[in-house]
Amino acid sequence: MLHDPKADNHPVVAATVLAPDTACDYGFFEQRLVDRSLLELSVAVRTLRLAWLAVPVGESRRGGYYTVSCSCFALAVRDELAELDGFPNVRVREATAPAREHLVEWGEPSPLLDPSCGEDAVNEFYGFHRLADRPRPAAQRGH
Repeated sequence: MLHDPKADNHPVVAATVLAPDTACDYGFFEQRLVDRSLLELSVAVRTLRLAWLAVPVGESRRGGYYTVSCSCFALAVRDELAELDGFPNVRVREATAPAREHLVEWGEPSPLLDPSCGEDAVNEFYGFHRLADRPRPAAQRGH
């Protein structure tokens, strides 16, 4: 959803960088990244209530992205990440219909822009284990 930053009900535009393990999706990346040392170099970024992980590029990771619903927050996240090591070529890709989220991207262009790109190529680009190679959690709750 697009917002008008001048509207009375628009939230304060800010992006706050926090410790990586405070991100809601830290466990997701912890399970998927081939090079888990990138977790230590990552940052949690909070724009509203929740913080989400931004993982830098590295040997096994060529790019990344962070999604936001408002272009003003995208610019705030871009500005924060541009100041950090490991986030080269930080840029904003504006939402287009039917997508409603703006992307803050870094590194090389995403393979997701190529509709013919397969899951293995996407996993390799983002430095993720292949599905078959992904380690399983030591203990699982529920089914």
